[in-house]
Amino acid sequence: MNGFREIIASRHILGRTLSFLRPYIRWQVLGLLITVVSAGAGLVQPWVNRILIDKVLLEGNIPLLRTITLFFTGAVLLQTFTGMAGTYLFTWMSNRAANDLRSTLHRKIQLLSAAFADRSKTGDIMSSFTSDVPVMQGLYSSLFVNLLTEAVRFVVVLGVMLGINARLTLIALPSVPAFAVLVALAGGIIKRASKEVQERRADFNALLQEQIAGLRTSAAYNLENTQSKGFRGSLTSLLASQLRLTLKGFIFNGGSLVAMFSMIFLLYLGGLEVIGGRMQLGVLMAFTGYFGMLFGPVGSFAGAAGQVLHAVGAAERVFGILDTPEAVTDSPDARVLENPRGHIEFRDVCFAYPGGNPVLSWLNFSVEPGETVAISGESGVGKTTLVSLMLRFHDPDRGVILLDGAPLGEYTLESLRGCIGVVLQEPFLFNSSILDNITMGRPGASREDVERAAVAAHAHHFIIELPKGYDTPAGERGCLLSGGQRQRIALARVFLRNPRIVLLDEATSALDKESEAQVKAAVMDLLRDRTCLIIAHRESTVNEVDRVITIRHPEECKT
Repeated sequence: MNGFREIIASRHILGRTLSFLRPYIRWQVLGLLITVVSAGAGLVQPWVNRILIDKVLLEGNIPLLRTITLFFTGAVLLQTFTGMAGTYLFTWMSNRAANDLRSTLHRKIQLLSAAFADRSKTGDIMSSFTSDVPVMQGLYSSLFVNLLTEAVRFVVVLGVMLGINARLTLIALPSVPAFAVLVALAGGIIKRASKEVQERRADFNALLQEQIAGLRTSAAYNLENTQSKGFRGSLTSLLASQLRLTLKGFIFNGGSLVAMFSMIFLLYLGGLEVIGGRMQLGVLMAFTGYFGMLFGPVGSFAGAAGQVLHAVGAAERVFGILDTPEAVTDSPDARVLENPRGHIEFRDVCFAYPGGNPVLSWLNFSVEPGETVAISGESGVGKTTLVSLMLRFHDPDRGVILLDGAPLGEYTLESLRGCIGVVLQEPFLFNSSILDNITMGRPGASREDVERAAVAAHAHHFIIELPKGYDTPAGERGCLLSGGQRQRIALARVFLRNPRIVLLDEATSALDKESEAQVKAAVMDLLRDRTCLIIAHRESTVNEVDRVITIRHPEECKT
């Protein structure tokens, strides 16, 4: 009974999984009615066979042959069309519920933001969408409705069999609990094996995503053979787990053997009854037909047990993400930030990434409204971390960051980030048009505003030379553009947003000298009367700011 105990123990996860069907409960009821009608029509054939043998063929009753033929044709058509309707309805419902789950998962990942991405593999996250949700979707199809229908079918078929021949029925019944015992013993094993398959598949997806992203590095360091070896190893591990799941699934085949041996034994006993004149041949054929149908529901319950346990394993991974606490959230009394002056103050700020050493310790400095300040220091002292803290990708472990005299946490995340323009050292472009990538700075902006922003960022001249101009796709991560072009597109986003506060993580680092001179002039125009923090990696940047703040490694700071 381990399998059923596993299901009962997982009832909370199972309930959460099925909660996504709640908006479609009326359609579930309709699907149940359609399925019951289809299942009922499917019970006609053995009884038709009985009449056909005993009343038509043996007695030569042609009028009854016509009647039974028309009746059977109607039953077949009814079963076919109701089956098609039920399949379509449950396919629609299951995909809608699965999409609702994917949307919820996607929204959660968006809210978890940088803190979650820092400690998670992209492949693992992708696997939740591509592997785990489809497994859970099996519960959103007609599974539970079918189980209810099969339960009704089992009771009806058993009643008919008892009416035909109670003695043979009682002889046949022990095969049913024997099959159930095999299912119960196999349930826990199947769940653990299926969970292992999901984990190996997630590892494979993560490795594949990483290797594709690192193709240039692999080629530069002649790592092709090493990468191929790791890839084959991951495939081998995935295959081994799949084969183990298949082998353990054979436990269910023992039930098929029990059913088949029972059928053979019943045919022998029924044959003796027919030869002895105690049973009509048609009745025996109907009885064996219904006996085969008796194991249909049992097989459905057996498959459902494995399917439910498989889905529970996938659901544990998905809900593990959904239950991850958000590192940064709006406080209940957060207010909208409007028209900020731009006064920034770091007061005794300490921060360390989870599981890592301190990055910032007791950091104190302030930036006046309209002031352009460069943040300099050795690599690894936390300069880029300041950008993450300003955007509230993370909150300080100690201390507070103030904007216009109020802690950042007093403002809503949306309004805070809406007042800040950012150009990172490695800007990210989406695989959409140049126009779409720029309008991310201000969704809904007109094409004229976008072009003005591109001109200000010295990007317009190269954009119009692209094959489709502003409608040219940027490629995955902007791969169809040079590093300097990507940074100018990112600058154009900031120009379009026209923010009060600007954060530049060395936005000109990938530009050639000519482009750098042009963009620097544009940047100076952008920063006029705005508060700006520039992460400075080069002296050429430091020379053109109002003030330079140098930060040191935490161990060098006085506490």
